[in-house]
Amino acid sequence: MTVRQLLRRLRAPLASPPPSDLQAARRVVVLEEGASPSGDYLLYPWLAQRGLAVLRCDSRQPPEAGFLQPGDFVVILRYLPAAWLKPLSQARAHLAGLAWFMDDDLWDPAVLQGLPKTYARKISSHALRHRNWCTQMQAQLWVSTQALADKYAAHTPVLLPLAPPPALSRAQPEALRLGYHGTASHHTEMAWLHQVLAALMARSTTLHVELFGDLAINRQFRDLPRVSILHPMSWERYQHYTASHRLDIGLAPLQPTAFNQGRGAVKFYDYARMGAFGVYADVPPYRGFVQHGQDGLLLPMDAEVWVQTLLQLSQDADLRQRLAQGAQARAQRGAG
Repeated sequence: MTVRQLLRRLRAPLASPPPSDLQAARRVVVLEEGASPSGDYLLYPWLAQRGLAVLRCDSRQPPEAGFLQPGDFVVILRYLPAAWLKPLSQARAHLAGLAWFMDDDLWDPAVLQGLPKTYARKISSHALRHRNWCTQMQAQLWVSTQALADKYAAHTPVLLPLAPPPALSRAQPEALRLGYHGTASHHTEMAWLHQVLAALMARSTTLHVELFGDLAINRQFRDLPRVSILHPMSWERYQHYTASHRLDIGLAPLQPTAFNQGRGAVKFYDYARMGAFGVYADVPPYRGFVQHGQDGLLLPMDAEVWVQTLLQLSQDADLRQRLAQGAQARAQRGAG
């Protein structure tokens, strides 16, 4: 059945849904497509001020039978996949309320002109075509700006303030920046590194990692928090980047492949240029070049050893400083 056919069925006459009462809700169920600034900057702080129990639900997964319970207040955060239409319609009479929150203009087809086609299709299929359904369901409209409130005044919208919590607004000076600047030829190292970073991110909230990679690398690491994927760049651009950005620790795992036998130790200088020292695989070309404990660390390719070592380094600022200074001094005086 197409979405259009489903919407026709849902437009059949039905009893008027009860009015929405947020404060009477036993819990607030937020349907979202993963974490987003829309939620963290606006919706969740506003709900937290009201002391409500909130359940965050990934709307990209269809609901299980019985998931929606009497007394729930459901908030749709920007988008609603079609799989949720029928369950919400069936449960509406028993819900404490229903609201749609949008922080962009998602209900006017005229504004879609000029947007990328994929983005416009997403808005059309997951938001715009549900506008009449929202009216039928007596859903409240929650918006983020006065401009949206004025435009959709007929819906009596609720204007949510931009009020992120202090923890989200301030910088984190304690953050430790790790990086692995491997090229596309390092796909085996990337696969190995994923398990290391997964364990690290589960045990520390202060570590942030940058990797270079394409769309496949982005997909490979998107399940991990605090991992940024940078687009590959030319050598000239990379020199400018490494001269103007800082790292604390550079990572250089290396698997025993035939191609890797011919590699050099250039990452030592890449990382030193960023003010960092490196943690290297204890194999050539790093073995015999890196002075272990003086200007870097050499480790066996054992994932748990790397995890424990990086966790220890995250707690030992003096050691990090000593190794970084050693790497800087070595890089400035040249090879040897």
